[in-house]
Amino acid sequence: MSEPTRRHRSAGLPLAVWAVAAVTVALAAAAFGYAPWDSATWSRWDSGLYEDIARDGYDLFRCEEEPEKWCGDAGWFPAFPWLIGALHLTGLPLQGTAAIVAWLLAGGTVLVLWATFLERRGDAAAVAALVYAAFAPGQIYHYAIFPLSLYAISAVACLWFVHRGRYVLGGLTGGVAALAYPAGLLLAPVVGVWLLVQSAVPFGERLRRVAISSGLIVGAVWLLLLDQWLETGRWDAYLLVQDKYEHGWQNPLEATWDIFTGGVHEAVDLAVALQTGLVLLVLVLVLVRSIRARVGLASADALVLLWAIATWALPISTAGVSIPRGQATLLPLAILVARLPAMLAWPIALAAAALAVWMERYFLNSTLF
Repeated sequence: MSEPTRRHRSAGLPLAVWAVAAVTVALAAAAFGYAPWDSATWSRWDSGLYEDIARDGYDLFRCEEEPEKWCGDAGWFPAFPWLIGALHLTGLPLQGTAAIVAWLLAGGTVLVLWATFLERRGDAAAVAALVYAAFAPGQIYHYAIFPLSLYAISAVACLWFVHRGRYVLGGLTGGVAALAYPAGLLLAPVVGVWLLVQSAVPFGERLRRVAISSGLIVGAVWLLLLDQWLETGRWDAYLLVQDKYEHGWQNPLEATWDIFTGGVHEAVDLAVALQTGLVLLVLVLVLVRSIRARVGLASADALVLLWAIATWALPISTAGVSIPRGQATLLPLAILVARLPAMLAWPIALAAAALAVWMERYFLNSTLF
């Protein structure tokens, strides 16, 4: 069978790639002086807030030092805490369970990518895409106690189900992504736009599909508002807590340029700049490839590309957010990396792997937020 059409029935390939990535993460932690078997190693920054939500639910209160502002853990999304909190109710340790779930979801994402958009391919470009997915920019957040791994697997599933015409499943998995991380909210307009431009489908049917898929994702937002109202007494609790961070809009291109030209004050600045450059390079390459290949609007590639552009623009357009975490939401770009020639896909994947180890160091040292 020719190289481009080779298929693997066994899931051994994606699981082996994930195993290599997981072992690399663990060995890197040990090399940096942290015990990989200690769940506290994978708990940094907002991890404690997710653990608090899982343990005690949401809280909202006036900040002590600035009473005009609101504090508490209501400014974070609930899907990951709900998941680990449910497991904790069975008697499992909260922090350890959260770390294990994150690692398993990271592996599940690689497996789902391979079984869906990569069509179980085993050619060189597809394997490079799997490596890229396993070491994608922001990789450490998929192995730490953060909701990025849950977001990633849910986003991939949503895009796949919608592409395959399974609109209810697409909406439900998109709803999970929307409840896991703010970037998941973008799935509603992205899916809606992609479904509306399907000119071969009668307009009424297009509206029905949008109502199901995007409607279920939007419904997840209402579920969040309802839950926070029941727990805190305020439907806008999330917005109240986030307001003190002053997330204003900024030009994404100017913000990207500032990252490159702002100067290297610490080594972590260089690492973030290089990761930003890699993400931008991948996005440009897959965009150029899609234009040259004249990718049709009804294709899966068009859906993924539309999602990728929107998801890239969101964090870089918002002041006061973590750029590396925002880049971690772009793991599903691996779908389009598989469309590149192997001679391009492999250097990209290897560069991502090298950067992943470098960024892990700064995360564990708490200098990368």
